Amino acid sequence: MPVIPAWLVRSNFDDPRRIPYLLVWKDERDDVIKEAVRLARYVDTHDSNAIHNHVELKRPDGSFTVLRIVWRMLPRNGGRVLLLVCSYCRAPRRHVYGWEWDSFSGWSNRVRQICWQCRSCARLRYSSEGGYLRPGTLFRALGNLPRPESWLPYVFTSIDDPRLDELLHQNRPYRGGDARQEA
Repeated sequence: MPVIPAWLVRSNFDDPRRIPYLLVWKDERDDVIKEAVRLARYVDTHDSNAIHNHVELKRPDGSFTVLRIVWRMLPRNGGRVLLLVCSYCRAPRRHVYGWEWDSFSGWSNRVRQICWQCRSCARLRYSSEGGYLRPGTLFRALGNLPRPESWLPYVFTSIDDPRLDELLHQNRPYRGGDARQEA
């Protein structure tokens, strides 16, 4: 699942240039860009304090989500952590996800795009929940399948970044507009 961690939003807030970031998720198996988002501070013309506590996530199709951020104190040494407030349940979270499980498809591995929400609201499960047991007694001795790694985005802070040219000039089209995608 495309995930936006709170630490990435914090790095955008800490950037002295105050510029938007481009986040791109590419499927490494077939080199297809599955998701792209513009991450920027949200400026509300009606509330002068909104720039300090909101972030906007905008997709290429024009859809966007505005997330509130909150700062929480850490238990030791006076540190603090930035958390993203889920747009659905309003709970502070360390990550938000842009896809949810597609329960209408009848498949357990189908997902669809949503506004950015926490894992629970997007009806996602950890890969370790109900781990997949390999069929047959021979394969069970090998254990469960390995846990998949987090799908973090490529982060671009400049349009002059040569990695962006490399990523965008591939022969395969962007498929971000598909209503359903396979996980």
